Amino acid sequence: MGRLYETYHKTPYSIDHVTERVLALQADESIKCPRNIYEYVLDGEQNKSLLQIRLFEEPTKRAAYARQTEVPKAKGISNCPLCAIGDNANKTRIYKFNEMDADHVTAWSKGGATSTQNCEMLCKTHNRSKGNK
Repeated sequence: MGRLYETYHKTPYSIDHVTERVLALQADESIKCPRNIYEYVLDGEQNKSLLQIRLFEEPTKRAAYARQTEVPKAKGISNCPLCAIGDNANKTRIYKFNEMDADHVTAWSKGGATSTQNCEMLCKTHNRSKGNK
């Protein structure tokens, strides 16, 4: 018998729920390892490492935030690099950590690593409007 069956066959599942979650996760572009989606769902969606999600870990985001906030604060420019180069009301704004999103400098879809060196924090507006550039 299969490994997944041996591990999870005694747990009751709703086929509708499992199907719904699997389809939703298959459509999620942040999942780098889709072959493990079934195991992830059957295991109660606890082990995110099964999916190799392309999201930055919290310590990486905090390090990037600290790195790119100290100098802009001293220079009187925004800690969002895109706000700082623009000519807008946020040019000098220092965003709080929770007002920013982690972004891949080189897009993940173009081979950019999910690493400290490839992480920058952008204000939520710029990160969400940036897309796959």
